[in-house]
Amino acid sequence: MHNGLFAASGGKQALSRLVKLAWDAFDKASDSPSRVAPAAPILFFGDLDAYRNSPLRVVTVGLNPSLKEFPAKNPFRRFPLDGSDSDREPGRYLDAMSAYFRTDPYGSWFGTFEPLLNGAGSSYYAGQAVSTALHTDICSPVATDPTWTGLGKTERKTLEADGGPLWHMLLEALRPQVVLLSVAKDHLGRIDFNPISEWRTVRVFERTKSGALRRQPYEIMARWYEIGGERSLFVFGQAAQRPFGLLSDDQKRETGTIAKEIYRDGG
Repeated sequence: MHNGLFAASGGKQALSRLVKLAWDAFDKASDSPSRVAPAAPILFFGDLDAYRNSPLRVVTVGLNPSLKEFPAKNPFRRFPLDGSDSDREPGRYLDAMSAYFRTDPYGSWFGTFEPLLNGAGSSYYAGQAVSTALHTDICSPVATDPTWTGLGKTERKTLEADGGPLWHMLLEALRPQVVLLSVAKDHLGRIDFNPISEWRTVRVFERTKSGALRRQPYEIMARWYEIGGERSLFVFGQAAQRPFGLLSDDQKRETGTIAKEIYRDGG
């Protein structure tokens, strides 16, 4: 699937099947008291066209969308949607996902990833760096209340049954060159792409944000996978309250630079 759904000739229309699957996952979760509503599934966050045209395609990964993406007083203020059936039309839906960082993004959360992206010459905000990144969620496109870690085991398993395969299909379509993850380490076992290397430590931060010596050094790990016939570098850092939250902004930028250089050098 070298060209696959990401092929330039397909464009956004090629993602139509994944849009339908995202809505299917959202509808299946309707019986769950934890599903945020009114809401919509979020297949990805960010400017799809700018990402496709970037010299380095970078994707970040979380677990599932936050309930804060759909504020109770104005659920669709972050997305140019209106909650009607027309939101399910693939072209309209993909345009809404692409407009997220131009509309009203949940900046305090995504801002924690931004220094890391900047170190890799990327940004969620089109035009702010040479490359434009997208965000995806490995467990589910469905926003929940409580957050993922507060859900029961059965509910997580039910959401993952649809969300996990969908995430893999999405990355096959997006063909990222660098994937940045900061989730619980056990989620690494859910990555089902063909590995072409082992996980290895590429940087160890001995000091905290304040400069104090850490009780436990913070490791940055990397592994190569094959996605859509191409090599993709996955870079992982321990989860905290926020992505790579145990690192200072300078340490995040250094990590992003390391990721870019490893990808460039192919090592």
